[in-house]
Amino acid sequence: MGTPSYRPEGFAAPLEIPADVVEAMVAHCQREAPLECCGLLGGEPPRVSSFHPLRNAAASPTRYDADPRDLIAAVVDLRRRGAEILAIYHSHPRWAAVPSATDLRENHYGAVPRIIVSLLTEPPDVRVWRLEPESYEELAWSVVQPAGTALHDPHRAE
Repeated sequence: MGTPSYRPEGFAAPLEIPADVVEAMVAHCQREAPLECCGLLGGEPPRVSSFHPLRNAAASPTRYDADPRDLIAAVVDLRRRGAEILAIYHSHPRWAAVPSATDLRENHYGAVPRIIVSLLTEPPDVRVWRLEPESYEELAWSVVQPAGTALHDPHRAE
């Protein structure tokens, strides 16, 4: 049996996200608007080293459901690299970067940090949260300089 691809209990250190990953994540959210979008950030805690945009199978402006094929491909890639899911991101095209009741109800990954990108402002508001069944807590995070970041975006037109 292999190791899990994420830590359901989360991790204590603030998430470190390379600037190019933040830019790619925000660009993905803007491209998919007015629909919500989603994706994974991978690496070794607390440093993000890969970006995995996923298609939203729900095709909805108010919720997301990662396309199972994309999710499997991302997890396979993370395992191949010896990395794990460090954060799950999604957009709120018409809502603040604060977890919704739907976000809390559909939390299936324990304390894995959730990044919410709100497109209500320019520049978009990016915030990180730890979700519990009936509450949430904002987490510290930092933008760091890129160092060997892998940007995986198979759906982006070149």
